[in-house]
Amino acid sequence: MKDLGDCIALINSAQTGEEAFGYFSSIMSGYGYERVAYSLITDHPSLLLSRQHGLVTSYPSHWMAYYQEKQYLKDDPVVLGVIKSRAPFFWEDLKKDKDIPESSFQILDQGYESGVKDGIGIPLFGNPGEIVGLGLARKDGEKGRDYQFLANAFLLSTFFHEKYRSLIDNPVAAKITVKEKDVLSWAAEGKTDEEIALILSMSVNTVRSHWKKLFVKLSANGRLYCITKAIMMGLVTPGYIATPPH
Repeated sequence: MKDLGDCIALINSAQTGEEAFGYFSSIMSGYGYERVAYSLITDHPSLLLSRQHGLVTSYPSHWMAYYQEKQYLKDDPVVLGVIKSRAPFFWEDLKKDKDIPESSFQILDQGYESGVKDGIGIPLFGNPGEIVGLGLARKDGEKGRDYQFLANAFLLSTFFHEKYRSLIDNPVAAKITVKEKDVLSWAAEGKTDEEIALILSMSVNTVRSHWKKLFVKLSANGRLYCITKAIMMGLVTPGYIATPPH
């Protein structure tokens, strides 16, 4: 994915949740994923919303209506994959998971017939116990696996998720120290904790101590969420966006 920084800047310019979703969907469509569904996999007490498929979506309306009528959310293999995984995955890879009933894949077959084909599942985590699933799907069937795109789509999906949340909920107010900002800024450039420690002339343990404080201040449960929230809130402005750090 080229110009990832420009894509993030575009999503960040959105003034409404609908606008943010429109920008994100347009970007994904440009890479061949014309169908997008942002779903609440669990209840979201923080938003006063119950679990639901397609809180915002560009999936075909007839398929969404049929999906809701059949109450497929509890059996959807993509939903089951999102609940189990903390990493993005290709839908086809779910067939290797022995814990997912064979009957569940009939839902994917029916979606295929409705124009929802060959997709990617992206798990996103917010407040404790709250899980969001992003489904990216094509209209024309499988075209191979691009793992670099998968990594970049994960980063962009995370940023969209945080931006969308900020527009339908009150954003987190946070004050960070100069050193915490330095750690975030270098992490946003793709640096590891060891590299950041060397650049900032501090120990790796000190860098990780800063991360622990940042997780609390930004209500984030990992580096990726911390970085995307910090960028979205204007706490850091990286000059280069790299592949999501590990």
